[in-house]
Amino acid sequence: MPKPALTNRTKNHALMLFWHLLAGAFASLSLPPLFLLPAIFALSIPLFAYLKAESRMQASMIFGAAGAGWFLASTYWVSHSLIVESPSPLLWVLAPFMALALALILAVFWASAAMVSWSFGRRPVARLFWFVAFFSLGEWARGFVATGFPWSLTGSLFAVDLASLQAASVIGAYGLCVIALFFALVPAFWVLGHRRFAAIFLMLPLVLAAFGALRLANVSDGSSASSTSMIRLVQPAIPQADKWDRSKRQRHLDRLVSLSRQGDVVPKLVIWPETAFAGFASRSQSLLNTTIRNATQNDGVVITGIPRFGGGRTLLNSAIMIDHDGAIKAVYDKRHLVPFGEYMPFRKWLPFLEPIVGPIDFVPGENNRLMRLDGYGSMQMLICYEVIFAGAVIGQEMRPDMMINITNDAWFGQSAGPWQHLVQAQMRAVEEGLPLMRVANTGITAGFDSFGRVLGQMGLGRQGVLDLPVPPALPPTLFARFGNLGFFALIFLIIGSATWLDLSRYIRH
Repeated sequence: MPKPALTNRTKNHALMLFWHLLAGAFASLSLPPLFLLPAIFALSIPLFAYLKAESRMQASMIFGAAGAGWFLASTYWVSHSLIVESPSPLLWVLAPFMALALALILAVFWASAAMVSWSFGRRPVARLFWFVAFFSLGEWARGFVATGFPWSLTGSLFAVDLASLQAASVIGAYGLCVIALFFALVPAFWVLGHRRFAAIFLMLPLVLAAFGALRLANVSDGSSASSTSMIRLVQPAIPQADKWDRSKRQRHLDRLVSLSRQGDVVPKLVIWPETAFAGFASRSQSLLNTTIRNATQNDGVVITGIPRFGGGRTLLNSAIMIDHDGAIKAVYDKRHLVPFGEYMPFRKWLPFLEPIVGPIDFVPGENNRLMRLDGYGSMQMLICYEVIFAGAVIGQEMRPDMMINITNDAWFGQSAGPWQHLVQAQMRAVEEGLPLMRVANTGITAGFDSFGRVLGQMGLGRQGVLDLPVPPALPPTLFARFGNLGFFALIFLIIGSATWLDLSRYIRH
């Protein structure tokens, strides 16, 4: 007779995990591009269950389910990359499983944080502080474990307003994750009777916004346009399914040329997106030179994404600066590759994934070479998702005058992906105190000044150009000087608070 009772208990447990998954998915609506900030309070649902959990494993499963919902709802667009180029039935079948697999992998960080933090804290309020500490460390760990994938960070919700984003110049994106999580737990503190904590953490985002408003108020409105150097960002809007079609290559190059020469005045520096030249320089040198000559004036240069062969016939995802006469002035090779996008881990054991990645892996570049151009200074190139790694986008020993992020993003269609990518780029500009120019194939192309203010922006699916002034760089921000030390200072403060909250009950008694 105990079997039916056990079955009912299992069903109830599965149903509760499903509700936690839905809560995580709903909470993710607080992220860009929707920015429904109150949705983040839905994380209190799994949190109350976590506080009542009877074991580490139960706590882990609760937030593993919530994390799966959060990442499934916010990174679903990754699966679009499987089907954008090929109508293969196999890839259509694999697409939803890819989205689910990614969500489950990322949810491990949430589950691990819940498992470890459950072991600390005897009072519920102390356990909340321990949870914030380990959860925030998990968000930070997502930036480098297994090459890193710090997407859908809780701190991204502060990009809802430029003023609230300014705190990234001090504590960075991971520090904002700490603040965002405390904000999410306001209902929990309130229900537990800790109204003072609830009020503090409800007001904390407003304090950050006030700090940001003061920071921006000290900057004149014309600071972004003080430079006389202009830069042209070209968005050709070439569909991904057509990008590598050899029969359409000349048409695509003609579009790039036409956009680059548009108008009466063409800026000296023109930037094309990632792999804008869909061919190898070594095999198409004459075509490349002719295209650049037609696209530029006599003193003009183009920075374009292009694949190339390195030593030993290795395949590199690169950006080159090439002048009107066809001379290559600088080369940058992408250093941080996308797993299962540009190379396949464990290729020998996963042959069925070859249609996704292709038969040959890209290899990472070995050196970070700044590009330089008279009138523009030094430029840090960032190809595609290299821009998402807070604290790892520039070398401390060679601070550039601006950052340039070239990307494709046509892989992800009309989804939240390009918008999320755009916000990541904006956050890097604020963190480093450097202007950032972002050039995408199908959008969203944009320019940001050193405070993250939008200089210009071009929407998804549109073709055209943006001619933007190159604003000045700021002196290194606190984040640029000290990196994530501000974040770790917050973690130590939280751990100290959690320890005090636990010990205080013994002191009082």
